[in-house]
Amino acid sequence: MKTFDYLGLVLKHELIAIKESLVELRISAIVILLFIGGVIVYLKPFPFTGITIATSYKGGDWYQFGEGAIAPLKEHGITVEVVATNGAIENAEELTDAKSKVNAGFVYGAALSEDQKKQLYSLGSVSYDAVWIFYKNELATKITTLQDLTKFRVVLPPKKSGSYILTKKLFEANGINIDTNSQFISRSWEDSRENFLSGKADVYIFIATMLDPLVQELIHSPNMALFNLPDAIAYQKKFNYLDAVIIPAGSIDIEKKLPARDISLIATTTTLAVRKDLHPALQLALLMSGKQIIQDSSRLFFSKRNEFPAYVDPSIPISPIARNYYNYGPPKTAEYLPYWLVVFIERFWFVVLAAFAVIYPLSKLNFHLRRFRFIIRERTHYAMLLNIEKEITGKPLSSEEKERLLKKLEMINKQALQHFVPVGDEPNYFLFVNALQLLRNKIERN
Repeated sequence: MKTFDYLGLVLKHELIAIKESLVELRISAIVILLFIGGVIVYLKPFPFTGITIATSYKGGDWYQFGEGAIAPLKEHGITVEVVATNGAIENAEELTDAKSKVNAGFVYGAALSEDQKKQLYSLGSVSYDAVWIFYKNELATKITTLQDLTKFRVVLPPKKSGSYILTKKLFEANGINIDTNSQFISRSWEDSRENFLSGKADVYIFIATMLDPLVQELIHSPNMALFNLPDAIAYQKKFNYLDAVIIPAGSIDIEKKLPARDISLIATTTTLAVRKDLHPALQLALLMSGKQIIQDSSRLFFSKRNEFPAYVDPSIPISPIARNYYNYGPPKTAEYLPYWLVVFIERFWFVVLAAFAVIYPLSKLNFHLRRFRFIIRERTHYAMLLNIEKEITGKPLSSEEKERLLKKLEMINKQALQHFVPVGDEPNYFLFVNALQLLRNKIERN
């Protein structure tokens, strides 16, 4: 017999042995399959939804970030829907609403309630968002402190925006309640901008990144001035969610020397939050696409190129997927495999390791299922032969007893012939046949 023919026969007999074992041990096989199925269901390898991300007003920096994630995620077969909202508070409400389709969104941790924070996971911060206080040039000499702002008409974004909540906390630190002060008016993003530009309001306060179109429009306007907060570092020490940032003189426009001097501001960080039940593969995809968007951006201002994403604001608990990403870096296999498969491998490794810990020692025992089953069957037949041997030893047999025992030997022989003899065990089978024949001869001579 040729080598490959022999190996083929060995494989065939192994498969036959497996089939017979599954038939005999069907209950155990079902339990094992159910266990494996349960592990797979628990690990949820397949994401059955896309990403619906709540941002801010159309055209805003958050909205642009969301749209920027569409292309890289589409390459991995993940659909992205960008939803325009009034801001962080509405985003958090959508994320914590079981009926909402929103499963990701931009928020400010400091603007959320404790209950909302507990229901969400943070994938990390993606940018610094400064507190922008713009006013008309003619008011420059009249406004030197935050308290001075209460003398003028101040317009704010919607109350369901993080801008409103954080502005409220900022003024509360100065003993001012903007909810009860008639000088402070909240409007929609479009109306607040229009009120300020048309002169219906003297001051406009909102929070956004340096790249926000509204910031760019106002900071380049010759009729607008930006409030300088000289004690920005004091606010940073007072509130752990605030950072002091600076717009260096001339950094916006060197030729026009804009701004003419350094301007100190305070900023919070934008957190990319997700529902806790968002599939891990989608979390990883969103995190890695965010990293790509930030790295590829040509217009970073307050942050350095590799500074974000990062887990800066601890007020929202970090996602286990994000924690693993920040501690160990992105999975190497993410460059070659779909995100869902990368996450599945990352989470399934312990099952594979446990299986290997069992299978490897058994393999060292030279365990062959075909031979093992043959030995079990032959052991049963040998036990029957041994019982007959004991029965006939030391006593004469009548003709009826001889006939009965010979029939029993014939039955044993037929049972042995019903099962196939695996390759490599032919000598053992014929040893059994010889033992059976010897016992038959002994009975006939008795």
